[in-house]
Amino acid sequence: MALSASQIEQFESDGYLVVEQYYTPEEVDKLKKEMAWILEGSMDQLCSMSGVFNAEVEDGKQNSDKYFLESGDKVRFFYEDVKEPPPRSFTGRRLSREKAPLNKVGHALHWHSTAFKRASLQHEKTKELLRSLGFVRPCICQSMYIFKRAKVGGAVRPHTDGTFLMTTGNLLGLWTPLENATIENGCLWFEPGSHRTREITSFFERTTDESSGETVMKLRHTQPPPSEEELNLVPVEMKAGDLVLIHKAVLHKSERNASDKPRDAFTFHVTETYNTQWSKLNWLQNQASPGSFSMLYDDSKLHKETK
Repeated sequence: MALSASQIEQFESDGYLVVEQYYTPEEVDKLKKEMAWILEGSMDQLCSMSGVFNAEVEDGKQNSDKYFLESGDKVRFFYEDVKEPPPRSFTGRRLSREKAPLNKVGHALHWHSTAFKRASLQHEKTKELLRSLGFVRPCICQSMYIFKRAKVGGAVRPHTDGTFLMTTGNLLGLWTPLENATIENGCLWFEPGSHRTREITSFFERTTDESSGETVMKLRHTQPPPSEEELNLVPVEMKAGDLVLIHKAVLHKSERNASDKPRDAFTFHVTETYNTQWSKLNWLQNQASPGSFSMLYDDSKLHKETK
């Protein structure tokens, strides 16, 4: 599914683009069933511990959690940051949708799960789409199944993806809701054009805590970020199976899910690896092979020949 010239123009102007009916209802259903299978314990060997994730605050518990910081090449579970979180250890079979307030599962579903791999790493439409945007050697650096459960799913404060994933090259988020995403259940909000009018001024960086000597993730501001009152965010409602492309510098957020309807989503990030550098300060690193990620295709030889 190569993008048309008008779609590319809109993406470059707004910093995001919705592609309707990108995944078929059958593909959406497979992803939901795959996650249900994972939660029932068929992949217990990959998820023997749990963590907590909070996207509403800068100093969430994940910032110093080794379980989170070493999840770049694994499948791991993260609960909502609630007052009484579930026990730290569990068996996968205890993770039912009704009993566990999960926030997300990440960050290498595209590698460990056949269904999620087919929907990302092996998806031919995605390869065509990326070629139309000029990607030469794109790799998936992370993938997540995000839960926005009815009455439970927390908000995600306004941010840019480039704050969390630092690279000298292109970075693209691909996000699809697996249920209809509405204002009521926590759809995404964007500030159109903010990737052109604002700079990325905040960076989550790996560093060593002076008191403990342990690796932690800290937020560094090169200048104060804008307050939410200064932003001109607009809601982007989507149907299940639609896809939104997200520029690394466009500001976006989602509100809490105060409705009685869930808003699960599957998302992954693609980074250009041709003539670019993945920052060693990123929290996200492939523990097995630092600096390397799952490649979708390699057009570097063709790129050289046509230059």
